[in-house]
Amino acid sequence: MNRALILAPLLAALLMAASAAAQSSHRAEYEKEPNGPHGECPVNWLRIDSGLDYRAIRCLGDRDDLDVHVVRIDTGAWNLNAAVGKPRKARDVAAEHRAPFAINANFFGSNREPLGLVVREGSAVNPLRKTSWQSVFLVKEDGGPRIILPDSWPSYRKRTATAVQAGPRLVVKGKRADIKNTYSAARCGVCIRSSGELLFFATPQDRKLSMFEIGRIVRRSEEDGGLACWDAMLFDGGHSVNFHLDGDDKRVDVSGDPVPVFVYATRR
Repeated sequence: MNRALILAPLLAALLMAASAAAQSSHRAEYEKEPNGPHGECPVNWLRIDSGLDYRAIRCLGDRDDLDVHVVRIDTGAWNLNAAVGKPRKARDVAAEHRAPFAINANFFGSNREPLGLVVREGSAVNPLRKTSWQSVFLVKEDGGPRIILPDSWPSYRKRTATAVQAGPRLVVKGKRADIKNTYSAARCGVCIRSSGELLFFATPQDRKLSMFEIGRIVRRSEEDGGLACWDAMLFDGGHSVNFHLDGDDKRVDVSGDPVPVFVYATRR
């Protein structure tokens, strides 16, 4: 019998075993975390539309509890814009703009006025806040997403189509950002992978995570219940979390308090 025919299945089995062992090694560390996804985490992306996909991070070791809603958006097929105005919910913004997806963004003041930078269709409609702990999510005119510090904004101003300013960065170039831990709350934000893929995420209102906990989740691999982010930042969290997705076969609505600023997606 051909030796290659004998060795090929053996080599494949060894590679699969090595991969499983490595994955189990990572997962063994994650299992020690008291408040994170546990067990096997199937990676099942649902196509909502061309260039728009949804995943529920739902790990079998958590008795089928849902940890995070995730939307993946191709900025070559979808235009991202900012909505700023009277406080409302994500589903209201989606309906107004005929958008299949919307998520809350900026912090706001005591009178529900938006705080921090908002750029809509290339024009700044709310000014930048100069603060060291916040960050800016932007989409350049060519569709490329970025997460930057406020001090870097002047370098991007002339080539930015959309921008919002909110919470701290969680991940910078694949490493945990220098953040302080906080109380547990519902969380939402944006993630850019090393490949350039753009993801938005939100926890259900009853799924509360500290800053360190959500930071670990966004860094994990997909197979371990994470987002595999290269760069990531938070939007306003807690009762402000609003996340709406509406497709033919899937509808998700995380409905928090009305807020004044959103990011939404429409077909290019």
